[in-house]
Amino acid sequence: MSLLIMPRKIVHAFLLLALCLWPQIATAETLSGSNVDSRVIVGLKVDAAGLAALMPEGWAPVAFPGGPIKGANMLFALIDGVLEMDAEGKPLDPASRRAVVFVGMGRKGETVRQFVLKILTTVPQRNPYGVASAAEIERSRTVSGPANGARAVSDAWRIAPAEGGEKSGEVTFKLDYTTGRRAWMPGELFPYSAAEPDFSRIYRFNQLVDLVVSAPLGKPSSGTFQLSNSVEGLQSILNGSEETVAVIDIPVYVRQVYLP
Repeated sequence: MSLLIMPRKIVHAFLLLALCLWPQIATAETLSGSNVDSRVIVGLKVDAAGLAALMPEGWAPVAFPGGPIKGANMLFALIDGVLEMDAEGKPLDPASRRAVVFVGMGRKGETVRQFVLKILTTVPQRNPYGVASAAEIERSRTVSGPANGARAVSDAWRIAPAEGGEKSGEVTFKLDYTTGRRAWMPGELFPYSAAEPDFSRIYRFNQLVDLVVSAPLGKPSSGTFQLSNSVEGLQSILNGSEETVAVIDIPVYVRQVYLP
């Protein structure tokens, strides 16, 4: 399998983002599980007051400091889980899932942390961060084009919170673009729970990255994308006033999860 290499400027931007977001060093770790996904990450600039309401008490939202999502204050992560396994490598039941994860950066004094703010998921019983609620999540993705060239990607998501979760409505995201120069890149994350701000997990992963659009890097989109929301409980952060800073397509994402 051959991969197109992303331009050096963009690779450096992703590495800078990693250094800015994840300066913590783990001292003791326990493997919790692993997973293989495909993902779409949307960097958004949303209403600061609405975002602050999702933060733990005493924490104020701040923008992501660098890289292709510089200036965004929330990540809207669409996750299509292909395989989830436990620490022994055995598939979970069910082994697949879909989820939408809302992520933000928070500051308290001199401390900055990345927080998992809210999760809408097809497996709400898996709730390590204490912020998950049930949802029906549909995805339709097609890829067409030549064997040895750019491909046309059409990706449509529909997220409908289940009864007992958010009030009625749905979130939709549609993306149509032509693939660019991809890169296989490692990464590391130390996300904390907005519900229990002292709880965290450690993610170590490799991912295939296709930068669809990035305003900070001056990378224009080769297609179109659209995010809409009619879920009342999400109107404080997704009400049509949000600004899209970047869209990142990750068709392959392989991760190991540790507890510190």
